[in-house]
Amino acid sequence: METIELDELEKVARLLERYIQSARLNFLFGSGASMPAIQLAGTVEQEIDQHLGASEHEEANIKALTFIEELEYQHGFLPDGYTEGDDTDFTLNNYRSFLSAVDRILFERKNILLSRQANVFTTNYDEFFEVAASFLPSMILNDGFNRRIGNAGFEYAPELFFDRLYRSGAVYQHQSEVPTVNLIKVHGSISWKRAADRKIVLGKPETHQLTAIQKNNPAEVRDALSKRAVILPNMRKFESTLLDRVYFDLLRLYSNAMEMENTLLFVFGFSFADEHILDITRRALRNPTAKVVIFAYSQGGAADFEIKFSAHRNVLVVKPSEGQHIGFPELNALFGMIGVNREAADD
Repeated sequence: METIELDELEKVARLLERYIQSARLNFLFGSGASMPAIQLAGTVEQEIDQHLGASEHEEANIKALTFIEELEYQHGFLPDGYTEGDDTDFTLNNYRSFLSAVDRILFERKNILLSRQANVFTTNYDEFFEVAASFLPSMILNDGFNRRIGNAGFEYAPELFFDRLYRSGAVYQHQSEVPTVNLIKVHGSISWKRAADRKIVLGKPETHQLTAIQKNNPAEVRDALSKRAVILPNMRKFESTLLDRVYFDLLRLYSNAMEMENTLLFVFGFSFADEHILDITRRALRNPTAKVVIFAYSQGGAADFEIKFSAHRNVLVVKPSEGQHIGFPELNALFGMIGVNREAADD
């Protein structure tokens, strides 16, 4: 495992650029990316897990529902209910800048043997990616929902992530692949709904929240949770995942992407506290052509990553200088430099 400090942006940008131009591009985003608009989950997973371990299922359900309701409340400020300059506006602009940079990198990619696709895996339930993409006219974001079904509702179809989009010239019929970002939300989303036939369809986040009195009724809490098509925040995610084909497919997509030749994974805002994703990533790193680049928020976070991946030579941890942090603005500044004036730099 290697480490490098983000004290010279251009030097780090050129290093990562060499990786990008010859690799299949993947990203893994966690809750740190949506700060400060959405506060980190903190100890909510451990608290829910403690309730489950003590067979306190009703308490665990209340804790999980409250956590999800807070995200849904925050969604009410998107896309046009926020105030310029507030935390939501700041976070949304971070996502917009990131997607714009990735779209440009894919568009400028010169290696015709690699697709102009990038996979963004995220454990976040929020909709910052979707809303940010709606502000970018050239951005094609594939969220996995089949919009050709019609009035029955947009059904989730993970096989759509394997599709590639091409445009042909009007005269000579030359083909050019259109840059596409696949958004793969491995724990579901606040906009996902369970249809009567148990299929996942696209909807709107719930606006109705239970009162304190209603939360004293276990049946009402269970019913409210059943409407949300999300993997609940607890350490037994995989047990729930096995019960639902969609979630299993999404974890398998992540595993398969990491097993491909010359795959590159950038990790941001994700601590690898999720043991299942950590295990999948470690197994995938046995692929000698895989490369994982982790952006550590702090030097303390970098030390944690060094412990978790100490046995893997194909992991690079980018860490801040002493007393500094790597947040979304720093990440965007880095990716904004990749590919810029590349020809001049190569000379």
